[in-house]
Amino acid sequence: MKKLVFIGFAVLFLSSKMLAQPFADILNFNYQTFSSNYQDSTQWKNKTDDYFLNLFLPKNFKNGNTLLVRLNTEMLSSTISPDSSYSSTLSSVSLPLGMKLVSKSKKWETVVLVIPKIASDFKDAIDAYDYQYGGIFLEHFVPNDKVKIKAGLYYNREAFGNLFVPLVGVDWKVNDRINLYGILPTNYKVEFNLAKNKLYTGLNLKFFTRSFRLSKSSNYDYVRYDESQVKLFVDYFVVPKVLVFAEVGYSIGKSPWQHKYGTNDKKEAYYGNPIYTPIKNYPIISVGVAYRVRFDLKKEEEKHTTSVTPAF
Repeated sequence: MKKLVFIGFAVLFLSSKMLAQPFADILNFNYQTFSSNYQDSTQWKNKTDDYFLNLFLPKNFKNGNTLLVRLNTEMLSSTISPDSSYSSTLSSVSLPLGMKLVSKSKKWETVVLVIPKIASDFKDAIDAYDYQYGGIFLEHFVPNDKVKIKAGLYYNREAFGNLFVPLVGVDWKVNDRINLYGILPTNYKVEFNLAKNKLYTGLNLKFFTRSFRLSKSSNYDYVRYDESQVKLFVDYFVVPKVLVFAEVGYSIGKSPWQHKYGTNDKKEAYYGNPIYTPIKNYPIISVGVAYRVRFDLKKEEEKHTTSVTPAF
């Protein structure tokens, strides 16, 4: 029963991209799906549905500093066709906690986050194999209200070992219609405002690695999911702050892919589980809804959003 409750909870809350951006999603639900043939001779096809929900609870202080609290979870459900009896579900829950510290001159911002996480198939009782610990350090230089330069480091203790990712980025408000923002190599967007404060579109580059520990029946192996995606997106505000969005694009890679316990080799194919076997590159579709507060709207709109600050 505890496992069912936990997985049900994971459906309700999902993972956040944790990116610098000209907005903050207080609540965000996202569904992503793809289907692709295996690289072997079976001609089978893997269909994967990915569910996310993100909750963000910031607390601003008078000196400009912000307490950052998030609840992120993901549920990744994969099925083989034509035999749908082969299926598996992976889930994760994380609680990023940290601060954004702003200098007196407002020219420098420092973001520090610790990220405790559980990622597993939850077929066994949760133990030390399922825990992951990570963090983010980012330094921002803000020369003016149109440009922000960022550099830092992401770390996570994945199921396959230590993962270090250097982070760099430039947020640039080119004009009232064009925005560039994000952090490379994780996520970067080129955004065009087609209808003022109503309709946005653009290009999204996404590169993100995560892993899930499998149960004892799978020899405590793990599944590594390397996302390498190029997508076109459309964001539409149905009413102020309530947004629906969609993305279509293409993913390069063989993930999600099972690996042996105690290894860190993502190149050699391992066919221990017919579900998590290397697959061909595939098209990908995402849809979702969010309660979003933008920080680049008219001044009168910003007066109602001063209690919310983007994560970093």
